[in-house]
Amino acid sequence: MVTAELFDVAIVGNGIIALSIAWELKRRAPSLRVAIVGPRDRTGAASTAAGAMLGCFAEVTHNSLRSSAGREKFKLARLASAAWYAWADDLSQWMPEGETLEFNRGTIVIENAVSDTLDSDNFDAILWALEAYGEPHELISPRQILGIHPVPSARPMRAVYLPNEHAIDSRRVLEGLQRGLEIKGVEFLDNLCIAIEQADARVTGLSLQCGGRVQAGTVVCAAGAFTTPILDTILDPLQIQPVFSGRGIAFVSDRAPRGDVPLQTVRTVNRAGSCGLHVVRLAGGRDYVGATNAIFDRPSANATAGLSHFLLQCAIDQIDQWYAHAEIAHWRVGNRPVTLDTFPLLGGSGFAGLLIAAGTYRDGFHTSPVIAQLLVDEILDGGSAISHPFAPARRPISVLSVQESIAECSRHAICTGFEASLVLPRLWPDDVFRASFPSINRRFYDELELDSGLAPDLVPFLSASMNSTGPGRAAFDRARQVLMAKSSSPDNA
Repeated sequence: MVTAELFDVAIVGNGIIALSIAWELKRRAPSLRVAIVGPRDRTGAASTAAGAMLGCFAEVTHNSLRSSAGREKFKLARLASAAWYAWADDLSQWMPEGETLEFNRGTIVIENAVSDTLDSDNFDAILWALEAYGEPHELISPRQILGIHPVPSARPMRAVYLPNEHAIDSRRVLEGLQRGLEIKGVEFLDNLCIAIEQADARVTGLSLQCGGRVQAGTVVCAAGAFTTPILDTILDPLQIQPVFSGRGIAFVSDRAPRGDVPLQTVRTVNRAGSCGLHVVRLAGGRDYVGATNAIFDRPSANATAGLSHFLLQCAIDQIDQWYAHAEIAHWRVGNRPVTLDTFPLLGGSGFAGLLIAAGTYRDGFHTSPVIAQLLVDEILDGGSAISHPFAPARRPISVLSVQESIAECSRHAICTGFEASLVLPRLWPDDVFRASFPSINRRFYDELELDSGLAPDLVPFLSASMNSTGPGRAAFDRARQVLMAKSSSPDNA
């Protein structure tokens, strides 16, 4: 496909962030010519695999609000929570006739004993944040929760109901956005961008896999976990930190007949480098159950046997034993975009005409209305009223010291073991098990020679990459170069 037309804005990627930016552009500047470039099937995209939980308090961990960067990220999430009501109303009018876009209202967060004390710390952190910010909530008896029939050893100990935290069907949102944008005149190009073109130190357009070109005065790279190879065609590899893939696996099922199912989204706290176990009711009465998280150097659309087994084990043991008899309608696999510091890349790239909206990790769907507003402010006005510290060319942000990171990584590893039904020899107290991890993580930091810590999500991936060959080792070497070139002191303000 070759287009001779000059677009005002070309957006690379067609997930929730890309479509939301186009939506906001056409809302505020209807005459702009906008193109969206990405494969129509969205294979491997995070957006189509997402459970789309729209909340911020349920995501809080004991580390979330301890740093200024964490509090700024939380601020964006709270703005998004407020924005979603009007956003969904606006989208609903573009749904096919007879269909509506509705929230699955309310979220119940549970704490059970299958993991480790990290779960208790994170549940306490949620309760603290709810009180500190005056957010409505209600502590409830876990026995009140419909549709929860775990094995006795995994029964919830505490539960809190959040009436203002909802979920929504991610695929129906994408359908509504695409339908509305097509009606508004946005051109969807079913192709892959292989390079961003430039002349005289300014972006001029895109090169496509089909051999065609797209001309545009402004390019927004919102390609999720596929971002880095595209940016590498125009930017110095050390200028912007790389975006890795946080691969997540979920399944959609018809639960075996029980007579009672959850009326709200039910989820655990965030745990062990992941987003917590959760079940979301979809339109048509099916359950979305997710989700795993494992970081890799590149995206993949394939589920792995080990993670699939782990998710099924967690769903049967911790949510409902009757999932053992459920029919799985389909598996969903998506790739979350993860930066080295786990914070997003939002705004101008430092190269004229190129903006970036990537690295949103687990918050992209929820924060998409606010990210769209922020990026469109940049495009139309040259700046945004929404302040944030997440400029793409920044130094990687560290919220942990090396020693704190080592301790946190050890806790996450221990939680993963216990959640996966690890049984220690009866002659070993759990302290023996705990003592084995710090030395492993300390060797990683000795090799990396950093003076500030990384998030526990990244350390297992980079540690494995450090000892691998080929693309894995290349990912580690690049990460090390970026961290050393842009070393940052811990942000514990």
